[in-house]
Amino acid sequence: MMAAVRHAALWALVLGCGMLSGCAALLGGQSAPINYYLLSPVTVASAPKSDGGGPIFAVEPVRVPQYLNQSGLVTKTSENEIDVALDDQWVGPLADNIAAVLSENISLMIPSDRVVQLPVSASVPVDYEVRLEIVGFERQPDGSVLLVARWTVFGDGGRRLVAMSRSDFRAG
Repeated sequence: MMAAVRHAALWALVLGCGMLSGCAALLGGQSAPINYYLLSPVTVASAPKSDGGGPIFAVEPVRVPQYLNQSGLVTKTSENEIDVALDDQWVGPLADNIAAVLSENISLMIPSDRVVQLPVSASVPVDYEVRLEIVGFERQPDGSVLLVARWTVFGDGGRRLVAMSRSDFRAG
């Protein structure tokens, strides 16, 4: 009986050591370093800023598909299959990064400092609202990156449709 207890204890110890070494590998033993990515605004030739007047543009929170709403970068491996990277990740929520870059790009291209992200106080007299929905944003099997988006611009504080379109951008 005592030999059976020692035998079971030995197996438990071996199994426990095996599990601990497996956990150690997951927690930083030999794993690859994580690469973090952040979207950046466009670079434009410096144009004179407005005098502080002019319309106020408000960018609504950006909508992204659920499969993109995660930290890992997404690669489309076939028409209906994706791969989510473990070692290539967004530095923060993708929708927030896109909204910040969109706001900055509008500010740089107009040029105006009168660009805000919604929600804002009701006391801010918003003239134009920009809405963006990301339809897809993945690395393609050929190595390029495809961004597909629907965007809408409303005037009169969001009460009048000014423009609506769908855009595709491919890089690489």
